Amino acid sequence: MIELSREEARELAVAAQGLACTPTEPPTWEQAVETVRRLGCIQIDTIHVVARSQYLVLWSRLGVYDPTWLDAMLDPHREVFEYWGHAASIISIDLFPYFRRRMQWYTQRYLHEYDWSQKNAHVIDEVRRAIREHGPLGSTHFPAPEDGKRLDRWTWYGNKPTNLALEILWSAGELSVLRRVNFQRIYDLTERVLADWHATDLPDPDEERRVLAHRAARAMGVVVPRWLNDYFRTRWGSREHGGPTPAAILESLAEDGKVVPATIEGLGTGYIAAENLPLVDAIRAGYRSNHITLLSPFDNLIWDRVRTEALFDFEYRLECYTPAAKRVYGYFPLPIFYRGRLIGRVDPKADRKERVLTLKSVHLEPDAPPVEELAETLRPALRSFAVFNGTRAIRVESAPAGLAEAWTEDWA
Repeated sequence: MIELSREEARELAVAAQGLACTPTEPPTWEQAVETVRRLGCIQIDTIHVVARSQYLVLWSRLGVYDPTWLDAMLDPHREVFEYWGHAASIISIDLFPYFRRRMQWYTQRYLHEYDWSQKNAHVIDEVRRAIREHGPLGSTHFPAPEDGKRLDRWTWYGNKPTNLALEILWSAGELSVLRRVNFQRIYDLTERVLADWHATDLPDPDEERRVLAHRAARAMGVVVPRWLNDYFRTRWGSREHGGPTPAAILESLAEDGKVVPATIEGLGTGYIAAENLPLVDAIRAGYRSNHITLLSPFDNLIWDRVRTEALFDFEYRLECYTPAAKRVYGYFPLPIFYRGRLIGRVDPKADRKERVLTLKSVHLEPDAPPVEELAETLRPALRSFAVFNGTRAIRVESAPAGLAEAWTEDWA
């Protein structure tokens, strides 16, 4: 059995996520597509104080790239689809068959058993009919009800019942996101959007579990059973879902050579995807991450807060929903990724009209490198972040002494 120190496990997780090396050449479309495939899925989020999270995940790995590439992967190239992966996500298209059973679960739960759907079947039927007859439509194409009736419990969906109907039909797999326009989903029938994939046979449950578990293990670098369900938000072994546990699934993959057991310092038995074994050899030979960047709060490396704390000794919480007076690190603090470690947080805001990136606060961990070192080594990542966000100046409102002066610049 492979034995890994905590540091080696951390480096393996970083390398498997594509965060080990600072890019030295401009990124390509092929690299962007391959990054999504490697990660399996990228969580979508709506917060827009800087570029939305899904775009930041690629920037952290590739540097400044054309963000329209991610949109083009959905439409027209169909390299990805949108669905419930790790929350609402952009998912590599080759995984579509392995989410169809989840669509069946939503069909049963929200179309056949959900009380709202039974009482508002006419709304759901109207949305189906409109899209089938008129083609791709979004929320704004459906008028608000004339009687002004609101969705009492579902304020997340606005005040229109058709919004909830669209969400239900998308979750059930009847509709797919064709494209986004100004971040608004435009839906069409899945049989039209993903005609070839829609016609494939449903994989059996065992194949589905094995494919998704292997993909998650490969993306995470190293996985212990208690981390497995979080990656694709599976429910293997739960009281509701039943079936084999994550530990049993990983052990089955180990029997087939898809993953290799490992003992991880302080964490117990874990597993490494066979494809990642060369990374283990490189790390044991002295290879270490040299990459310096910022991470989205929803980045794949850190979206499991329990795993993040276990591997990186870094406690992270998003504070955008915390009252301002009670925030410790700011509205949307981005972890500072520094050569395989998480050493602090930056709370940024991009003013695209004035083209200024403001670092509202900078907080460093006690074991962060000296400020004199960070003043120089973090500057390229901050400038890259500013450029990616369409800004041409950096202002610092609050930071440890010496950093505000070092990072403030204007190259307009």
